[in-house]
Amino acid sequence: MFTLSGQWLLAHDPDNAGRVKQYPGTVPTDARPAPVPGVVQQVFPDKHGVFWYYHSFALLARRGGHRVLLRFGAVDYLADVWVNGRHAGTHEGGETPFALDITDAVSPNTENLLAVRVLNPCKTPIDGFVLAEIPHRNKFDSDQYQPGMSCNYGGIILPVTLELAPAVRVIDVFARPDAATGRIAATVRVQNDTGSSAAGKLGVGVAPAAGGSSLDSVTTNAGFPPGESCHELSLTVPQPRRWDIDDPFLYRVTAGLDAQADGASLSHELSVRCGFRDFRIVDGFFHLNGRRIFLKSTHTGNHFPIGQVVPPKPGLLCRDLLMAKDSGYNAVRFIAGIAYPEQLDFCDEIGLMVYQENLASWCLGDSPRMAERFDLSVREMIIRDRNHPSVAIWGMLNETCDGPVFRHAVDTLKLLRSLDPTRLVLLDSGRWDGRFTIGSASNPGSAQWEPVWGVEGPEAPDIDVKLTWNPGGYVDRAGDAHVYPFLPQSDEHTALIRALGQGAKPVFLSEYGIGSQFNSIDELRHYEQAGASPDLLDAALIRSEADRFRADLGRFRLGGVFPFPEDFLRESYRHSVRQRRFAFDVVRSNPQICGYNLTGMLDHGLSGEGMWTLWREWKPGVAECLRDGWAPLRWCLFVDPIHGYANKPLRLEAVLATEDVLAAGEYRATFRLFAEGGTVVWEKAAAVRVPEPRPLAVPVLNEIVRSRLPAGEYVFAACLESGGAPACDRRTFRISDPAFPLGARPAGRGAALTLLGIDRKTTNWLGARGFTCRAFEPALRKGRAPRPGANDVIVVGEPRRADASLWDALRQRTDAGATAVFLSAQPFRTKMIVPPGGWTPPAALPLGDAVTAREFHDWLYHKDVLARPHPFFSGLQTGLLDWDYYGHVVGHDVFDCRETPDETIAAAFALGYCCKGGYDAGVVVACLNHGKGRVILNSLQVLPWLGRHPAADRLALNLIGYARQR
Repeated sequence: MFTLSGQWLLAHDPDNAGRVKQYPGTVPTDARPAPVPGVVQQVFPDKHGVFWYYHSFALLARRGGHRVLLRFGAVDYLADVWVNGRHAGTHEGGETPFALDITDAVSPNTENLLAVRVLNPCKTPIDGFVLAEIPHRNKFDSDQYQPGMSCNYGGIILPVTLELAPAVRVIDVFARPDAATGRIAATVRVQNDTGSSAAGKLGVGVAPAAGGSSLDSVTTNAGFPPGESCHELSLTVPQPRRWDIDDPFLYRVTAGLDAQADGASLSHELSVRCGFRDFRIVDGFFHLNGRRIFLKSTHTGNHFPIGQVVPPKPGLLCRDLLMAKDSGYNAVRFIAGIAYPEQLDFCDEIGLMVYQENLASWCLGDSPRMAERFDLSVREMIIRDRNHPSVAIWGMLNETCDGPVFRHAVDTLKLLRSLDPTRLVLLDSGRWDGRFTIGSASNPGSAQWEPVWGVEGPEAPDIDVKLTWNPGGYVDRAGDAHVYPFLPQSDEHTALIRALGQGAKPVFLSEYGIGSQFNSIDELRHYEQAGASPDLLDAALIRSEADRFRADLGRFRLGGVFPFPEDFLRESYRHSVRQRRFAFDVVRSNPQICGYNLTGMLDHGLSGEGMWTLWREWKPGVAECLRDGWAPLRWCLFVDPIHGYANKPLRLEAVLATEDVLAAGEYRATFRLFAEGGTVVWEKAAAVRVPEPRPLAVPVLNEIVRSRLPAGEYVFAACLESGGAPACDRRTFRISDPAFPLGARPAGRGAALTLLGIDRKTTNWLGARGFTCRAFEPALRKGRAPRPGANDVIVVGEPRRADASLWDALRQRTDAGATAVFLSAQPFRTKMIVPPGGWTPPAALPLGDAVTAREFHDWLYHKDVLARPHPFFSGLQTGLLDWDYYGHVVGHDVFDCRETPDETIAAAFALGYCCKGGYDAGVVVACLNHGKGRVILNSLQVLPWLGRHPAADRLALNLIGYARQR
């Protein structure tokens, strides 16, 4: 066998006329050099459709009784192959291998021309192929592409090799080790291309994969009819050593034959590696080799820089897996796309389990050929990878609603079990189908969908997904659950995750995560460092994001907050890590969550969702976060509120996640509140009682502390006195002065404020702080003297009725010299993501179309808010606003200003955001001159949290205090 990979030639065939133009036998003059493996978009950026690859090779004289086989690792999507102008075969499917017999087309001792026509489908039908109707994961053409998706790539994406093989040969071995008995059942497939029957001996043997003596072997006389034949043989390994995540022991099974055909003696052998292991669901929990484990997984789109599917450096191919193993994961999910063979080999060797899906498992559209294409994808994935002991789970679907594709996948279990009865199968990650009478899993040896999780079972209700979509991706009572709440995460959504599975079977939390910004500046420099073409779709998108971000920083005059623009993005990394750590507390504290698939492994899809970057560099603090989060024994600590008032009660909660580390019994723990300066201000001892059967998490402390704690930063600390060494045993929180938040003084005793759209609760709050409040009057009553406009401060909230006349009156006041302070962005909203009951857009906006407001969809992909030091933020944290500090005061609204504000104090930025172009930004706090007066814009959630959160109180006082200054 020798490789044909390397530099080829590539031509674009936009009119699909190459077959008429004799492209199969002649290289077009405009063909360009192209890498193989590679994608056509590396040479023809943003082009799709039909392409022709060319390569010349020489073949030495072949031996008698042998065939010349041309092997492709994968071609995406449809491949037609010619050798010396002679058609050799066709293969459909974008990620699996195929081989063609080119014996009759190839000429020895001379140059042979190989031509491969590749169809990369798009929205426009080509030969009946449409992107949405083929297995394509979530690939989209560039006019629809955005971060979080896959580019619409195509090409020869895995190596090409040439092989001289006997005409009678072993083409596949499926080894099925049984850990209970030590038996290995082996199915050997033999191909006979002689055209007549052959006879001979067929044998199999087993030995340790790392080397050593044979442990067992068997040989039998066999007949090999023309074409393909299957042969069953059996081996036994006494006292087999099991493959496990901490001891990934491998065996090698070798099948060999000696046959007589056409007067020639032919010999051939093929070996595969396998392992004795058993992975299944028992009573709702994952079990590996008979013991319960907590599944610690993450998913990857397996994307790489420069083309998305072909790594620019070979070392990147397996770096993800090593980083995952080192940081505590025991599994990795290849979402809607199979792993590369080298990756599975590596997982076999390091003890990392694999949950694998194929390109048909997500976003496949219905069509007359849907069932055929779905089954082909399942079949070819399983046949390629079913010997790998690391492959523990086959996944059928991801986030697929009830419909033809889902129903066909349910029925495809029969096909899958005919190919592999040995592995766990999961039906529909996220269970967007809502059909809970159908179970989520099929255990090894089963041919049924079993109700293992949540409310699944014969009496379970079918859920109307459209009516229960809360939060994003979560289907009510699903046992295989995706949860993507709005961020910052609310107490209600935290409670939802902590309650998953209560009163029902356990739940697999198969997707949940909190991303960061995508560091487009650093990524772009890596592309430049690698010498990537600036015209590549991914490079162009990254450059556009970086350029627009830097331009907006300059436009808003916020560039001086950090040394360089990229420092804001690095701070987003650190902020995300703090939120990830809290997410681990939420998940691991729930004993009914049997496993957690963390979104996501890396910044695939040019997004910020990963724990490391697209170039496989750790984000700051991630390694420590993962080590603590996945620790078998860890504290899950909660403080409510995480930022509260002095002299107010605190709720402290501690849960010990045990993962069967601690034996049943009683242990002693001590908890302390530790103040700045080294003072213990509260302490309590508690018993840790681990019952039998042992849960995955044990509640230890749930205490309301009423100590009179002064303002400052504190640490809630936990210590297990003996028996184990838990991780994650500290939680930092903040206390602020309740009288005037964070030590602020009143903005002015007796100061007069005019209120517009301010409710009674807020009016009373302002009155209690020394302000004299009066209502805004659009039209003065007859006989009353007009009030002067200069120096008036008009505080605007959320008027229930706001027509054009109201805003005209407000503009007249600001024109005359008043200052309007908006404590909410609602008057400027033109639309909302989820409108509350009864809300409709106003008939007019306060400043016409010069300023409008909108909501960000802050979830996995979200904005971060950057604030500069300013009197608005006096006594408050600035820079990137920390969610632990501000909570839900950091809302989702931003302003779009037709003209750059006179003074921008805070703005929101989102890079790698799930929108067209991958970038968005908006104003959060700003000041605009308006006539002789001013308008102060604020989209932070001050009003809902006034009197409830120290940051909201201080912001309100700061805004009003600044407005009173001239």
